Amino acid sequence: MKGPCAFGRLNYYLGARAARENRPSMYEDVDFCLNPEAVCGSQYRHELVWISALFKWLDRVQNYEDGEWNYMEQLRIFADNQFEDNVFIKEVNAMVEVGCRHPPCKEAGCVSFPCDGAYPENVNRAVNRAYLTFTVLGIWDFKESLGGSNSPTPVPSVCPECTGTPTLVPTNSPTATPLMDFTSAPSEAPTREVTVLLRRYDDFRTHLLNRRRLLDSKVFVSETKSGLASSTLYTLDGLLSILKDLATKGTDDGSGHNLMFYIGQDNDKNFNYGIVNMALFLAHATTRGLRFDSCEEVNHHLVDGKLPISNACGQHSQSYNEDVCPMADFARECPLDLTMNVKQTSVGSSPAPHFFCAPKSTNPFTGYFDPSSGRTEKSKPFANAIGREDVEGCCWWGRGMLHVSGICDIGRFNFIYGLPAFKDGRPSARYNIDFCVYPEALCTDFTIPSSAFSKFPTIIDTKDIRYLFALHYWMSNVQNFNWGFWNYRERLEQFVDDGMTDDSFVDGFSDIIIDSSRDGPLRKAKFKQILEIMFTEVDVSTSPSGYVSLQPSPSDDSTNDVSGQLPMETITDSDIQSDVTIVQTIENPPPAEGIQVTPQSMAPVQLPTSPRLPDVSLEPDFPGFSSTGDSAEPPATESKVNVPPPTSPPFLNKVFEYSSGYNTHTSSLFPVVGIYLCTSLLTYLMF
Repeated sequence: MKGPCAFGRLNYYLGARAARENRPSMYEDVDFCLNPEAVCGSQYRHELVWISALFKWLDRVQNYEDGEWNYMEQLRIFADNQFEDNVFIKEVNAMVEVGCRHPPCKEAGCVSFPCDGAYPENVNRAVNRAYLTFTVLGIWDFKESLGGSNSPTPVPSVCPECTGTPTLVPTNSPTATPLMDFTSAPSEAPTREVTVLLRRYDDFRTHLLNRRRLLDSKVFVSETKSGLASSTLYTLDGLLSILKDLATKGTDDGSGHNLMFYIGQDNDKNFNYGIVNMALFLAHATTRGLRFDSCEEVNHHLVDGKLPISNACGQHSQSYNEDVCPMADFARECPLDLTMNVKQTSVGSSPAPHFFCAPKSTNPFTGYFDPSSGRTEKSKPFANAIGREDVEGCCWWGRGMLHVSGICDIGRFNFIYGLPAFKDGRPSARYNIDFCVYPEALCTDFTIPSSAFSKFPTIIDTKDIRYLFALHYWMSNVQNFNWGFWNYRERLEQFVDDGMTDDSFVDGFSDIIIDSSRDGPLRKAKFKQILEIMFTEVDVSTSPSGYVSLQPSPSDDSTNDVSGQLPMETITDSDIQSDVTIVQTIENPPPAEGIQVTPQSMAPVQLPTSPRLPDVSLEPDFPGFSSTGDSAEPPATESKVNVPPPTSPPFLNKVFEYSSGYNTHTSSLFPVVGIYLCTSLLTYLMF
């Protein structure tokens, strides 16, 4: 939702103006015209992020009519025609984005018409996401069973033979339990399971250590002014020290389930699955923390050739302090404290300006750094890609080996390993720190101030958090990723079983799981290179330090499946340099050509079989990126009190109750049309 008209209508129907005019109001104390930031920054933000979208859909889309085109009529036609004509999806996307069906749209608000903003962005992606949403919600099955909007809902029949007392049917004997149950807490007697897992971890650790020289020289390296250099922040030993417990014991996710880093623990034949899982983790790390040898995200997103200082609020059109959790996890989310002052401690090998956050009362606006001149401009405001000129509440830039960002993921980590876990007495408690109050502690040793509980300041060693934060994110957000049509574990196993030659696995990871196709070519190149390192023969007989021979290995049934072997070719130092070339290209990055592993065709993500799915592709959201800069921030001060978010009341029924006065179309909807309304809204919210 954007623009004075949209916020004015929200205020008229649901805000303070409705209350002043003695009409029903959901938020009588919120004037959306005076305080539009209330949608994302008030005590009601957990429901307003949804209600504002629902209201916009009711007000702007469902009521749309231009004389020859009525949304509700076209919606029924689209449903009756089996959802096959994607012109309807494109027209609705244009209505939502720029205000009319056929761009360029004068309603878009161009100063000089036409302008770039009069056209919707990523039209093909809108169509793709719509059909993916249909698949996730089972629309294809629903339409075949009911035949579109012309089929009425069947009336339930009365069961004449049913009695008040149910018949008790004995259950069958329980089936044998698997080697390790990844969805529940450990059993009461885990000795044998732990022994098996320790043995698997030892094999996994040995496999990596035997390739230390190549991993250290090709993977654990960072970009510097003089070229690639060994990382001073990240090491293979440091990663393995944190991995051991996560791969053998796991950790409680706070809901009674056990999270474990997957190294193929569930079956003796799945060792290769674990190796490939780690290879993709490391490949992703080379595009994040390893790239600049930094624990904190680096300012790198150029706007008009400059680096906005307000990129601390979010880069590549993201807003980190609006990264709210799903309703099931909203209590774990870090609450926004607009008075916080946090300063970035290090940018590693990057010369980019340091991030910081500060209230508007002390820093009403921020400027930019000009890489071409090396000058920092502070005298006038300069906005980032989402229009932020200030850094109030913008303390949630990425941290850790994967630069995990946002109030949701930092809050989740805090809930499991930080102060909340100590207060709840949960076994996962590890750090007596509230990372929602002191997010800087994620990347530097932290001193807890003296308090009523401790007479003297306490220094806490947090150097292992850089690994733990990244591994925890991978366990909870990547390994558990399941959109029905794209399940990470299933795709991982399919990739290995099919010989590790299909690019759709790594491309799907970039496009679907992390939505970061901008650096997809680099990630794919590094993934192929790491796979080659992982699946080479190791000769340790001549050197105790672990010399690695770059020769294809023969079949070894004890660890590697023959079907999972990758064609091997030589890696050279020039290959690494080719990756840097990809990164340094600002726009339209070319495909990875320097990696000498034979490139495979870029296969699209395969959807489940459905009638005549459109042939559309995911387009990159952002151009490539570069980074330069210097420091331009004020000193950090004490963070303020952590205030937990209020409990949100039920609201989904209210938005229809309060909007029913001027929206009369929805009462005649049939089942398929009603479900498509929700589907369309979900598709819009995915952008």
